[in-house]
Amino acid sequence: MAEKRKDQRIREEKKVVIEFYPGGKDSRPKNVTYALARDVSEGGVRLLTDRFFPVGTLLKITLSHSQSKQIVNVAAQVKWVKNFHTSDLFEMGIEYMHEIPESVLSMMKNHQGKEAKA
Repeated sequence: MAEKRKDQRIREEKKVVIEFYPGGKDSRPKNVTYALARDVSEGGVRLLTDRFFPVGTLLKITLSHSQSKQIVNVAAQVKWVKNFHTSDLFEMGIEYMHEIPESVLSMMKNHQGKEAKA
């Protein structure tokens, strides 16, 4: 099977906060749930969560980097979803909606520098 990924991925698990609006982007109230980021790239993030989001769902995700203490908020969209091992967990491909925030690039460069030293 051919590799579909466009960007290099950093495999580092981190807790992610997901904000979503069940009635659409302008609806209230917003809901919050949590996920585990399995890997992060310049184009998006792969998440593991117990909440199902249909393809096309708009989300706001908050990533944090443990070493630098950076917090990154980014608008994103669900691109693909699949069940992960059980019916209670879902793996999702999330694509950033806008140009990647500089803080995500910084987070990735920081991680790559640490790998080079190892």
